[in-house]
Amino acid sequence: MSRRENLSLDEFATAPRKQIAAGPVNVRQQDIATRSPEPPSSKPEVEIDIRHEARKALRRVKRERVKGENFFVNVSLDRQTKRRLKLASFTAETSMQAIIEAAIVKYLDEIGA
Repeated sequence: MSRRENLSLDEFATAPRKQIAAGPVNVRQQDIATRSPEPPSSKPEVEIDIRHEARKALRRVKRERVKGENFFVNVSLDRQTKRRLKLASFTAETSMQAIIEAAIVKYLDEIGA
């Protein structure tokens, strides 16, 4: 197709437009009218208890996450060292992170820190 050719909207297949309901207010009123009133029960108390337990569980999960939180250190490596690290992690079938962690621990143990 060249620049000069123009496509018209009639050349594309389009889906028919959805018909919008006459009044969304009427739909809401019908829904309210068709609902049966629920008898009052101890549901609010049960729901409050469930919410309370859920909050406590969420706090526990957050505490556990903080306990096992990892701290990241950015290390700048030259290309040759990075290449060697990648190759070592591939041949040892381990992650580069594990190798770096082991190297750091070994170094800190050697200097007594």
